[in-house]
Amino acid sequence: MKLDELALDALTELFNLGVGQAASAFSQIAGDTVQLTVPRVRIMTHGELSHYLGEGGTTAVSAVRQRYSGAINSEAVLMFPAERGLQLVQMMVGGELPLDQLAEMEQEALSEIGNILLNSVMASVADALQIQLDGSLPTVELSHVDSVLNSQHEAGGAVLMIDIQFEVAAREVKGLLAFLLDVASQDALEQLIARFVAGA
Repeated sequence: MKLDELALDALTELFNLGVGQAASAFSQIAGDTVQLTVPRVRIMTHGELSHYLGEGGTTAVSAVRQRYSGAINSEAVLMFPAERGLQLVQMMVGGELPLDQLAEMEQEALSEIGNILLNSVMASVADALQIQLDGSLPTVELSHVDSVLNSQHEAGGAVLMIDIQFEVAAREVKGLLAFLLDVASQDALEQLIARFVAGA
């Protein structure tokens, strides 16, 4: 998959718009200002991804995944270090609940966090590109990074990698957002972004 700098900048802008909408929703849930930052978007093959992750590929993560179908078929995966999942939930719902109650609601809360973030981002992309995308219900799993990302590996597939950072009341949790694209969806996205840039 090849996008020139202008197209990549446009895609990054679309992701940032979606992340901004998610931050507003999270701020209402948390009762405090939630800041989300997306420094850049990277495009990688699965081989490049494995090299990029290095030993980090065996890191245990809490992952929320959703499938999207339509003009683009993609699997979106939001990941956090496993030990930070509970911390993120605590940041979102406040620090008043005891840890045992937080642990009980961790999976459900992570599912909701992922659902809000992924749908905000995909809705922003779909709206800007004037396409229809339908999403599945989110699923949560505890696994290793390489296992999560390679579960839907396809020859020639590409991954859009986005570093993302949650910050609430001076506390922060860093995560990774990945969009797994098959070959046909890469071609479709390239054409859609080119059309979007040309019409901007």
